[in-house]
Amino acid sequence: MTIRFFTEEDVPAAAELEQLCFPDPWSQKGLRDTLREEGSCFLAAESETGALCGYLNATWVLDECNLNRICVHPDFRKQGIGANLLTKLQDFCKTHEISHIFLEVRESNAAARNLYRAHGFRELGKRPRFYENPEEDAVLMEWTAE
Repeated sequence: MTIRFFTEEDVPAAAELEQLCFPDPWSQKGLRDTLREEGSCFLAAESETGALCGYLNATWVLDECNLNRICVHPDFRKQGIGANLLTKLQDFCKTHEISHIFLEVRESNAAARNLYRAHGFRELGKRPRFYENPEEDAVLMEWTAE
């Protein structure tokens, strides 16, 4: 598995991943628009066969970054892909002198919360009814560069 920067050619496969992984999937247009935004960091996880097996999107301004999406194909979960994507994002932030990463995660998503904690994120609080379909609170988390 290789982590690399996401390209326009990854958009169709990422849109398919969105359909598999999220109740509120981003469209190809939404993915392309976000990819083209200034301050967007898109990372792709590519399998040995060249398939897109995961991706991460974050946006940053000055010294703060927001992790918007992290997505791993169900067939590739529990293989360290999410962890590798997060590590690359943290490396990107350090290189670009970005000192904070913020994210929201479903309160019920214990696996994701554990992954974030293992990467040095701490829980700051909750955002009531942040998610829809189904409605759920979000846990706000932060990582601070050392």
